[in-house]
Amino acid sequence: MKRAICVFLIVLMLPVYALAEENESITVSFIGDCSIGDSAQYMDYDSSYHTCLDQNGMEWPFSLVKEYLEKDDLTVANLEVVFTESRQHADKVYYLKGKPENVQALTLGSIEMVNTINNHSFDFFEKGYDDTLRILEEAGIKHFGSYLTTSKDGYDHLATAELKGIKLGFLGFSYPQDSDQKRIAQRIEKLKNEEGCDIVVVSLHWGRETYMTPESWQYKYAKQIMDAGADVIWGHHPHVIQPIHFYKGKPILYSTGNFTFGTMSHVDPSTGIFRITFERNETGDVEVTRLEVIPCETQRGPDYRPFVLEDEQERMAVFKKLRFKKDVYKFFDNLPESFLETGVVELKNGAFVE
Repeated sequence: MKRAICVFLIVLMLPVYALAEENESITVSFIGDCSIGDSAQYMDYDSSYHTCLDQNGMEWPFSLVKEYLEKDDLTVANLEVVFTESRQHADKVYYLKGKPENVQALTLGSIEMVNTINNHSFDFFEKGYDDTLRILEEAGIKHFGSYLTTSKDGYDHLATAELKGIKLGFLGFSYPQDSDQKRIAQRIEKLKNEEGCDIVVVSLHWGRETYMTPESWQYKYAKQIMDAGADVIWGHHPHVIQPIHFYKGKPILYSTGNFTFGTMSHVDPSTGIFRITFERNETGDVEVTRLEVIPCETQRGPDYRPFVLEDEQERMAVFKKLRFKKDVYKFFDNLPESFLETGVVELKNGAFVE
């Protein structure tokens, strides 16, 4: 009788154990610059982003990659446009704007979270930025980004997401300065100690536009951010992809390139879906166990859709752009040579698994 009861209890508990094991890892996709709109003076052009959406519908921008973005646990994008009806804009060459309804492109494309702080956030002043945050919230899209943190009129939004028992925190700075190091460290500490985040992602809108490698100052800056407790640095702004570093098993994505972008001149179209897998280990800590890059190519107008590369040579060409050709900073690890063929890095206890 006792044996029968024991067998029954074991069978009863199996689904619980299976669920616990299933919930030990999550995958987050990071994609680069997404401008779901145009510089306002071009909105009515035949080849504009708005004309494209009018003709093809809101599902169009991510339609060729949506199947990949739906398979992760969370997709995060850099939103480099404001959603507003405001007409008062900053005095600059390009002032990026999307109609409020354009937010549907994100929701239909399986984008659940965005960074909102970059050099186009205030193209339509505070009114445009406030409109954007409200529209994102109404659409159910989480957002984060800090700006003018020393001013009472500043913005300081952090975001969290709990997925399968793993809690992630996100913060974002644009054009980070040395004086921002302490501010970033304070927000990392807040997310980890007050919010209970297992992982903190620091989003940095930085670097030099169209340059295929980071600037030398970024290496030291990235190390300081990692030493302050960041688990991932996710960069954007150059509009092209740049090589990847690892520091103590943690990835530094200096630039993830353009993904779908209105009003953009000719730049290298290589891009990708940067998938990072986080797993809770035997000690209860959460660590990075896998980086996978799904190589893509973005398109200019009038199409604007990124698509996944299938040709083996084209895929390897993207992987090559993501690996440093030589050691440039003694504290960091370059991607292993195997990445050039697979686009995948496996890690265990902070070390590469060959």
